[in-house]
Amino acid sequence: MIVAIPAVPPIVQRASKAYVAKLHGYVGMQRHFTTDIKGGVVFHSEQSDSGVLLHNGYFAAAQYYRIARDGKVYDAKQIADRTKQTDADWLAGKVFFKEPYDPRFLRDYSFAESMPCAACRSGTAVVTFSSSLADTQHGRGTMWIDRATGRVSRLTYSPNALPQHATSGSVTETGGAALPGLWYVVRIDETYHGHVLILSGVGTFTGIFDHFRRFSTAAAARFALSSKTI
Repeated sequence: MIVAIPAVPPIVQRASKAYVAKLHGYVGMQRHFTTDIKGGVVFHSEQSDSGVLLHNGYFAAAQYYRIARDGKVYDAKQIADRTKQTDADWLAGKVFFKEPYDPRFLRDYSFAESMPCAACRSGTAVVTFSSSLADTQHGRGTMWIDRATGRVSRLTYSPNALPQHATSGSVTETGGAALPGLWYVVRIDETYHGHVLILSGVGTFTGIFDHFRRFSTAAAARFALSSKTI
């Protein structure tokens, strides 16, 4: 049986090509995550700093440097365990959002170009996207693409599957100049609302990505990751 693949608008194809154009070789970055959950008298927080390596746009390795949960700093074993689990999940293709402009996942989505919003910068294309795949790695939302460069300046979506106890959620990704010629997500903001028994609550997550670096060899990249010098 032949299954028809929805057409991908030219502006999304341009964004896809722009995304991978400068992701060649090894690229490293730091990640700074903050999670806060509030529900009634319950309060939970976590902050972490870590490094990540990409190879030709694919996840290669991660290393957590510091994790503090509800004010308690993780010891070396706990950090190593989190790093090991993160590596396993990413390498298995889990955890991350499958960006609708990533060429690996274009066929997962349907697209529709909208009329530019009045507040948008001139030359901005507004594209809505949706996926029928009911998991946390896909969603439906909108992305704003610069027509001249193909760069995705902002993307917002609601995941097709929500975290446990959440009844609604939204995510905003902000793009930025990570390195000369490399445009990448530099900030993620997530907000979820939900209920546990009679309690209602809200959870927020903020991810900041910075200290991007290119490496000429795998050895140099992995040394920087392990020595916290990205």
